[in-house]
Amino acid sequence: MSKSSDHILEKAIIRCKKAQAITRPYNDGEAVRAGTRAAEKLEVLLEMSKEDDYGELGEQLMILDNMVKNMQLAILEPLTDSLETIERRMNTYISTLSDDEMKENDGGSVERSQVGESDDADGNRDLRQSADAESEAPDDVTIQQQRFFERLHHFFEFQRIAEEKMQMIDPSEKLPTLKVKPHSKGIQEKDGTFKAGYRQQDPNGNTIKYLSDLYASAEEAKPAFQDVLNCLLRDLPQLNANSVQMAPIKDQARACEKAHEEYTYRIPGPREAWLYDILRASVTCKSHKQMSEVNKWLKENVHIVDCQNRFAMPQFDGYRDLLYYISVPYKEELAFVCEIQVHHFDFKQQFGVNSHRPYFRPYFSGPWREPFENLRDLDMLLQVGRVDDNLMEFLLEANDSSQLKLFGRLFFEKLEETDRALELFKRVLTMEETALGKGHVITGTTYQYLGLSLLKKGDSDSALMYLREALAVSDANLGSAHPEIAMIHSQIGDALLMKGDYGQALTEQTETLGIRESSLGENHLLVAESYLKVAEVLLEQGDYRKALAECRTALTIQESILGDSAAEVAQTQLSIGTILEKQGEDQKAEEANLSALSIFENCYGRKHEKVAEALGQVGNLQAKKGQYEEALSSHQRALDIRENLIGKNHPDCAKSHTFIAFVLDKTKDAEGAVTSLRVALRIRGKSLGRYHLETSNSHFDMGTLLLTNGDPQNAINQFKECLTIRKSLCGRNHPLVAQAMNAVGRSKTQLGRFDKALSDHEKALAILEKAVGPNHPWIADTYQYFGEIQNLKGEKDKAFESHSKALGLRSELLGKHHPETATSCLLIAKLLESKGDLQGAKVAYRQALSSYIVLHGEDGQATAQVRVCLGRMMVGQLNFEGAEEELARANAVLEGNDDLLEAEAQSLLGTVLSKREDYDGALEFHEKALKIRQRVHGDQHPDTADSTSKVNCARNKIDEDEITV
Repeated sequence: MSKSSDHILEKAIIRCKKAQAITRPYNDGEAVRAGTRAAEKLEVLLEMSKEDDYGELGEQLMILDNMVKNMQLAILEPLTDSLETIERRMNTYISTLSDDEMKENDGGSVERSQVGESDDADGNRDLRQSADAESEAPDDVTIQQQRFFERLHHFFEFQRIAEEKMQMIDPSEKLPTLKVKPHSKGIQEKDGTFKAGYRQQDPNGNTIKYLSDLYASAEEAKPAFQDVLNCLLRDLPQLNANSVQMAPIKDQARACEKAHEEYTYRIPGPREAWLYDILRASVTCKSHKQMSEVNKWLKENVHIVDCQNRFAMPQFDGYRDLLYYISVPYKEELAFVCEIQVHHFDFKQQFGVNSHRPYFRPYFSGPWREPFENLRDLDMLLQVGRVDDNLMEFLLEANDSSQLKLFGRLFFEKLEETDRALELFKRVLTMEETALGKGHVITGTTYQYLGLSLLKKGDSDSALMYLREALAVSDANLGSAHPEIAMIHSQIGDALLMKGDYGQALTEQTETLGIRESSLGENHLLVAESYLKVAEVLLEQGDYRKALAECRTALTIQESILGDSAAEVAQTQLSIGTILEKQGEDQKAEEANLSALSIFENCYGRKHEKVAEALGQVGNLQAKKGQYEEALSSHQRALDIRENLIGKNHPDCAKSHTFIAFVLDKTKDAEGAVTSLRVALRIRGKSLGRYHLETSNSHFDMGTLLLTNGDPQNAINQFKECLTIRKSLCGRNHPLVAQAMNAVGRSKTQLGRFDKALSDHEKALAILEKAVGPNHPWIADTYQYFGEIQNLKGEKDKAFESHSKALGLRSELLGKHHPETATSCLLIAKLLESKGDLQGAKVAYRQALSSYIVLHGEDGQATAQVRVCLGRMMVGQLNFEGAEEELARANAVLEGNDDLLEAEAQSLLGTVLSKREDYDGALEFHEKALKIRQRVHGDQHPDTADSTSKVNCARNKIDEDEITV
């Protein structure tokens, strides 16, 4: 048996399962059973091939051949191509087998044994490896796949249960035959467009343009709709008040989603004008007779715009009812279209709530494909049970572009199979360009999916190419003011942001905002989304104040529509928290993040990806406050959620490992920190590949950790790898390339290679000035790096100029009390102190201290550090009284840290007390300082020697005083 024969059988099984799935929507039980038997037979053959048992193979193949012929006779037209392919594959298989058997028969028993060995060397070894791989399949299937197929199984299980319940409730199948008929004679024209007169109207009688106007009309029409329901109850006494219920007005977020999914391409627009279910009611009947009477009453008493018997054609999730859209007159000549669903009590009670309906709903929306086609393909996918190379090979041989697009969307949106999705979308594009032309609106959506897939992979240039094609097609078909055009502009903006072209990204997002405000109204969720997109670009440009203002505008819109407890509100709170943290307002950032966390937990429960995202931001702020145990707890909880939901090897888990690493580093567990970062790097390298921005981020993080811990040589290797990846992905003039270049320069500074470090920083500055302009926080960082090197080279004046530029930018961009502004003040103060300008240093230290008190409080560790610097400078000025005040306050905070900063504070206090001739107090402080310095530096360090000398001096003074006495 050859490898190719075994592969033929595996492909044939997939085709039989597809054939089996095709029959299901038609309820052809005999055909389904035939497909099942054929699939089982193929599986038997495959097992036999693995066991090298050929004795009954000929007989089995004859039985299979008859089954295939029977299936061709029994199953509907769509099966023909698949079944003919199965038969061709079986004939190929038989031919291959016959050749093998002929060789065996010619060779005799000895040759047969030798052939077996040869086969094992080439073919059967592969078969056994295939069998081994099959037994280990669960290890290869991602958690996303496992969860997806579990959902898919339950989704179809609901349908099976619905079918069984329906047979019990309506065994004579009367309900599917109940005739419903609209008075409009249908709202769709023969040419595929829709009757403009049936669009919803605003309170002034004009066609709805904005969703807010639709809801205003709904509020005005609501009493008239209730009157209709009351009349129904009055005229049909067999119904009671519980049987006829008006539902709450439809959630605006869902209305916005539905308009996009189902009516984007409906002509004429706008899409919001076709939303008929803003006002909804349900009528629950206990029998076919009651449902017939309700149907008759509606025919005779209201104008039915559209209707459907969904017992005859069930919804995609298997639910069945009668659906009516009725025109309800109100306010003299105005009318509002409302929805009435007529349920069968027993079916509704037994069907329950299908939680998987929202998950799969987007794949059954839109005008391009009939639901039964998608059901057929999903069922086939369920039968196959996994996404692998065999399935891909089978799909890429298919000729149904809409089927391939469905699988491409599922792979991209639900299964994290971006590479496979990209392959399918490319195949779809070729087919659609040939069949429909490049300018067809359907082809345009494929350009869009290709762009989004490439964007997810980090290929911004290729993504832009496809997204611009999508924009051109949509513009030609829909017009430049259509909401779908706005969405593509926004996606182009995302690609430009990734590319580092912030100016053009802002232009695209601003264009999106303008289109949406014009076409959807100012109070719309998509308008809020655009404000957030604008804020995202402004954040990258370093304009935190404007970014925060845009986020708050978005938040106002969201809260006015959804209330203050919606998940969308929580997501915006997280964005606000991020900006506030960058502005140095950690307390306000923490409040925003905790608010988001609480909302997410209320919306989704405690184990959801959004909860993990919020925990990450909460943990980072806890770490900044020195609450390391709490921070580790938050990050570990986020990691546990992610590992449980999406698996240990998902890139989001790498984020948690990275956060954990930097907290461990703060707790002096450098080894644990490096281990966590290695895990993050391994995850990203395996799941995303070497050339991905997130992988480059892991190298950057590792370099930062090594540099912080005094290992510049290994740090520079990590930064160079980061730089190589970013240059490859983003080009040489991207801000992220400049960031990596600056990091390489910082490493060279630690290694003492000052001139080369300056060269790196100069290159980074040139890139940044071109990419983001002269006013950006990263420009200020670069000036700081210049100043640090110039100071080390003894070029004090140049260093002062560079640090002053950094301070000026930070004060303007970030504010007076931002942590980075305070850092610049502190660096300038130390520089002036080293130059001997003690008065200038004192002013700078005071300014830094003022900021640190605002940021960290009077008793913060960082505040204490500035007080030590200020106290040291005052000692140099012989201002011992002022120095003692600052140093005493610092020591009260630092006492017990047992570190070098505490030692310096105590040494300086000892010096001050010596000047006051309090030698006993001075000796106590100097001895404490000496003990710490001996432990950290050893006996030979200059600082240790200095403390030893001061201890001896204090003792001598005490001895002299005793002698004098």
